[in-house]
Amino acid sequence: MGMGLGTAGNTSGPALYIIEQIKQYIVLFECYEDSDWTQWVAVKDDKQFYAESPEALLGLINLYELLGEDWNKYSSYDVEHIFQRNLEDFI
Repeated sequence: MGMGLGTAGNTSGPALYIIEQIKQYIVLFECYEDSDWTQWVAVKDDKQFYAESPEALLGLINLYELLGEDWNKYSSYDVEHIFQRNLEDFI
């Protein structure tokens, strides 16, 4: 079997390292005393990204960096073909 990687407790550190050290964003963690709500925030220049995990934060940053200001034009991307695939056919 080839390499496999999934979100786990040991993936947040590498995600934060990439965001801060390689991509040069400032990262903050927000939480409030009266709530269970938390979020990770990355800031660079006039750009802000918000996510529930460091891994999701890195994903949003990459999405923006790869697609630019028009990232939202892909929000209606047809994903039906993805739901028709079986993992066993590809590993």
